[in-house]
Amino acid sequence: MDVAEVMRLMDRHHIEVVKVGGSDMDGVYRGKRVLREAFLGHCQGEGVGQCDVIFGWDIQEEVIGDLPYSSWEGGFRDIVMRPDLSTFAPVPWEAGVASVICDFFSEEGEPFPVAPRQVLRRVVERAAAAGLRLNAAIELEVRLFREDQESLRTKDYVGLRPLSPGLNCYSIHHASIDEEMVGEMRRLLSEYGIPVESYSREHGSGMYEINLRHGHALLAADQAMLYKSACKEIAAKSGVVPTFMAKYSDQLDGCSGHIHQSVWELSGERSLFWDEGRPYHMSKLMGHYIAGVLATLPDFMLMYAPNVNSYKRFVEGTWAPTAVCWGVDNRTTALRSIVTSPGACRVENRVPGADVNPYLGFAASIAGGLYGIERRLELPPMTDGDAYAAGDTLPRLPSTLDQAVEAFTSSALAREFFGEGFVEHYGAMRRWEVQKFRRAVTNWEQRRYFEMV
Repeated sequence: MDVAEVMRLMDRHHIEVVKVGGSDMDGVYRGKRVLREAFLGHCQGEGVGQCDVIFGWDIQEEVIGDLPYSSWEGGFRDIVMRPDLSTFAPVPWEAGVASVICDFFSEEGEPFPVAPRQVLRRVVERAAAAGLRLNAAIELEVRLFREDQESLRTKDYVGLRPLSPGLNCYSIHHASIDEEMVGEMRRLLSEYGIPVESYSREHGSGMYEINLRHGHALLAADQAMLYKSACKEIAAKSGVVPTFMAKYSDQLDGCSGHIHQSVWELSGERSLFWDEGRPYHMSKLMGHYIAGVLATLPDFMLMYAPNVNSYKRFVEGTWAPTAVCWGVDNRTTALRSIVTSPGACRVENRVPGADVNPYLGFAASIAGGLYGIERRLELPPMTDGDAYAAGDTLPRLPSTLDQAVEAFTSSALAREFFGEGFVEHYGAMRRWEVQKFRRAVTNWEQRRYFEMV
């Protein structure tokens, strides 16, 4: 899409304002609302200025202050948002409004190395240079509550009223009860250009999984970021608040963010994962890919599970993996090989939760797969049956955020695939998160120790 096509689209939909922005380090869509004429000028000029603090604060917007690419010492300079016009789209639930995703650059015109979209682009371009096209999709589970921003704070985020009570996993009639709200969300997402393939009640009160159609990895990550933002905007109109927390309650299963990925010829015409004559129809290249993702799970865990809360999800018997292992159509393993047909042959990475930044989760999984292909890693024996029952016979995933930070920042592979600057910056941000949690006094501690110590 060029500027002339954008102008025609703006005329057709009477667009007055464009939401201009991109992903911060946590996957939040951040930027500015720019009026039509100014936006068109920015498209043909130097782009939109944006303070680099969006890469320098935590999820609650507390400024960290001394990060490599955003700091008090650096004066919190402007960076430049350049709209990718291929992502321009009218917003169906906001009259006269469109949105566009931007790439971030320094004022000197260099790609901003810590921007998550740039991190994924770097890995995708490495794959393309090897003649490989990476397709991906993400399954994001979400919990929906009949609350608003004020009631959340009044209740201190506990005792919330779910959209619908009971587990009711895969229940058709219970899902139909929620269809007025959830179905409207599906319709608006599709109209927005985020194609929904299916959706269902999941294993928890007010819990849903909305599955987006697979596509080229960069496009799929764009759509995942927009979906999470759109979900919050659309739900608010019905008096509903979603959460993508990995683990909302220790009494409930967590919310996953499974990443599906496949490798194709660069033309996109033939799957390189499918081999009719090999066991389970898995090509040698697919074996190398799985072996690489497995081998890098500990090093890249921080990009799959970025928050303290992420690690509360990894509990045996709760559909979340706990060990570094793979299997064919096995939902107890970290990686699940799905080999039903050439067009659907893929790897499901079951490690990420719904709190994953899709750009970084995709980048980590694809980088791991490329590592396996480039080094021609041999696939270890698959796990057949209950991976939870294997106990200590299988290597374990990192179990805390601080373990993941140390593994990531000391990883030569992370620096090779994602760049020195990103590893230092992202590692420092996650260390900050660990430190914030260590100082916090939780309700669990109050209940456990208040009377008796």
